[in-house]
Amino acid sequence: MELIKRYLDNTNTSKWKLFYQKILQKYGDSLLFECNISNTILHEIANENIFLSDVLSAWSDVTHNLETKTSSTTILWNNKDITSNNKTFFYKDWFERSIKYVDQLYDYRIKDFYSFDDICYIYGIPSNSFLKYYTLIKSIPIHIKSEINTNNTPCTQTTFVENILGRKNKTNKIFYTLQIKNPFIKLQNPK
Repeated sequence: MELIKRYLDNTNTSKWKLFYQKILQKYGDSLLFECNISNTILHEIANENIFLSDVLSAWSDVTHNLETKTSSTTILWNNKDITSNNKTFFYKDWFERSIKYVDQLYDYRIKDFYSFDDICYIYGIPSNSFLKYYTLIKSIPIHIKSEINTNNTPCTQTTFVENILGRKNKTNKIFYTLQIKNPFIKLQNPK
């Protein structure tokens, strides 16, 4: 476990760390130490590196007993519960756009997942990622979806605003489109 602590230390620039960062980078690098990941997937990631496989397996075994997070804070990526054809998901370009948790794809106002168009606006996802999005949404198991439906408080609500306001263009168009699609209050004619 000391090795993982040194690996996660941002001030550590040792050559051994750079070597393992190169291997783990395509799976989210230090994100792997937060995920609900199975040993089967860990062995696939570590490929033929037995040492890395043992380190990741030990970490997974230790953290498995500590998991108490609600489904709204469930990490999407490399999650053994969210799979398609027995493979987990990791979309590096989406992760780099700050998409990490299931609830970031969920609209609590309408109690359903955002439409693909909304996701494109909010996170700047390319419009050719339509199948990736729907495959991911359809792969989220019922128990996670039902827990999100009963949760009234999104854990990452500020992420929505931060992502939109952080973009240099289209901000007004995004807010206008979202307001037209999902008005909060229906205006009535004053008498």
